[in-house]
Amino acid sequence: MPRISSTTLFNFTDKLEHLIDNLNHGFYCHNTYEKLPIKNNGYRVPMACFCDIPLSLIKEHFDWYGRYGIGIKRSFARSQGVKPVWYVTRESNLVRNLVKDKELKDYERKHLLPYLKQFMGNQLDNRLNRVRRKKFYDEREWRYIPNNSLVEPIFGLKAKREMEEAKQNGDRMNLELDKIEYIIIAKDIDFEPLLEALKEICEAAEMRFETMISKILTAKQIERDF
Repeated sequence: MPRISSTTLFNFTDKLEHLIDNLNHGFYCHNTYEKLPIKNNGYRVPMACFCDIPLSLIKEHFDWYGRYGIGIKRSFARSQGVKPVWYVTRESNLVRNLVKDKELKDYERKHLLPYLKQFMGNQLDNRLNRVRRKKFYDEREWRYIPNNSLVEPIFGLKAKREMEEAKQNGDRMNLELDKIEYIIIAKDIDFEPLLEALKEICEAAEMRFETMISKILTAKQIERDF
């Protein structure tokens, strides 16, 4: 019976330099605006996102999030505080009550709100450069939210502007090289610059370079063989 989930969690990006940066310093936490499924409401919080999808089903994910990725052991991710999100629809009484109560309790703001995600919504398809409907539920997303992060609920007209604003953040999630299961690059031409960077990273971490080389796959290989 084919697996519909994985023991590996994947984080993807759209550029080789971002992949190398994550290998070197840990996963970057983007200060992300997340829309909820009731009109004009959502929240912003730093996060690093992962998907729980086996390699055999991950091809469509490339088109949305990029062909550069790091797969880590799920057990390690959980030890770092990574948790699965809670998918909600517009019929959710929980979401409706949160929207009505703009003075959220500390627990709701820090421990509940940043793990809510809409079941389905609109998202920019970078490959086509246009917004499309997407069933986020298919991603089986997990998230790392840095400790003491400011979770900013955004309700009303201001929410319309939030998706246009890129806000930088300096938080990182710890990454241990021996907990990496896969390193995914887009194409063969990426091997040489990745190997140059990996050699330095492994030397600094006192990790065998040859061990890391064995974990590299190309997106082209996955699309062809899995």
